[in-house]
Amino acid sequence: MNRSLLQRVLASALVLGLGAQRAWAEPSAVPKDEAGASALTAQARQLIHAGDLKRAESLLRKAAELRHQSLDSLYELSRVKFASGDYNRSRASCKALSDKDPNAALTNLCLGRAFLVFRRASRAQEYLDKARASDPNHVEVVLATADMLRLTGEVQASRAAYEQALKLDANNADAYFGLGQLCLIAPDEAGARKAFRDALAREPEWPDALYELGRLLEGDEALALLDKAVAARPKWTQARVALGEARLHAGHLPAAEALFREVLKTSPGDALAHARLGMVLEAKHDLPGAENELKLGLRGAPNDTQATLCLARVYAQTDRAEDAFSTFQTAAGLDRHSPRPLIDAGVVAMQAGRNALAQAFFEKAIERAPKSAEAQARYADVLLARGDKAKAKEHYGLALGGEGTVDREAVQQHLKALK
Repeated sequence: MNRSLLQRVLASALVLGLGAQRAWAEPSAVPKDEAGASALTAQARQLIHAGDLKRAESLLRKAAELRHQSLDSLYELSRVKFASGDYNRSRASCKALSDKDPNAALTNLCLGRAFLVFRRASRAQEYLDKARASDPNHVEVVLATADMLRLTGEVQASRAAYEQALKLDANNADAYFGLGQLCLIAPDEAGARKAFRDALAREPEWPDALYELGRLLEGDEALALLDKAVAARPKWTQARVALGEARLHAGHLPAAEALFREVLKTSPGDALAHARLGMVLEAKHDLPGAENELKLGLRGAPNDTQATLCLARVYAQTDRAEDAFSTFQTAAGLDRHSPRPLIDAGVVAMQAGRNALAQAFFEKAIERAPKSAEAQARYADVLLARGDKAKAKEHYGLALGGEGTVDREAVQQHLKALK
């Protein structure tokens, strides 16, 4: 080999060696892209939960570019379409995955999710079964299966699938949220509260989780959660009505009234807003206004127990006893577990001097809730009014050992008087 050729070979080797050394010294070049894509994806998921789909889509397109249009990145982009609730757009978003690999688990998962948007669980199952056959332990496949089973009312199978998803990813906020929704169907309010708290522990600003948990709570915590949900989505009617209800139950009547009236300006046909405004007005003793709003609400939602019960109270306070008793009975029929409509009916009957009718209402109330301290005390009151002192004494005793709130001092005074 002549000298000039040898020099060229050595120079080439040196260049190649330096290039290899640089590549070895900079192993973060590809991971840097992946780290950036992961950060964009995480941010986009939060934006999807917040309802900001336009910004989420922009971030996910950037993430897909960083990931060279991988199947994972294209599926993440499809989430925006699923969140829009539009089946056609959801289905169309799956074409990009089909073009890359029509048989991939994520492609079938995408199509399954699109059918879940359409609430066609049977069609969704076809694709989710294929996805599971390809990748049975993919957390998103398991989670979609859990959601599908929840929509079809298969509670135990759905719960098992959510639990499997959480074993695969213990910090999956979507899995906790889905489990909370399942608990609401069961029904298991304690389980729902825990699941929604777990979702919020992973994603504290998620409006849907704030709303769902806020609806299950009372007092300051409910108000704080629902305030945050409404602040995140100011035009969300359901959350605004739920916040108004929380204000009503907390006794913040002016604030509740103002919010319900604001809702009705933009959604004049919202039955729940009309009904809850009626409840606020009844609490403020505006009985004509209350009756009007309650009837508007019940016209759109005739099975609203709270509104029906409130209307019965309005009738009672406006000297329409028969209408009141009939409406109390309607409320009792709408909720066959609560003694409240029967207790309230009995109180109105006693006030009208109709003690035999009152006794009948209270007897039905304690059949429903034998451990209710209030039902037992009211029943004892009417027994005493009708001269049955021995039985009244027995039920005052049961009231003291019962559950819930009752004027225990008054009950004890009655017992002392009966000795």
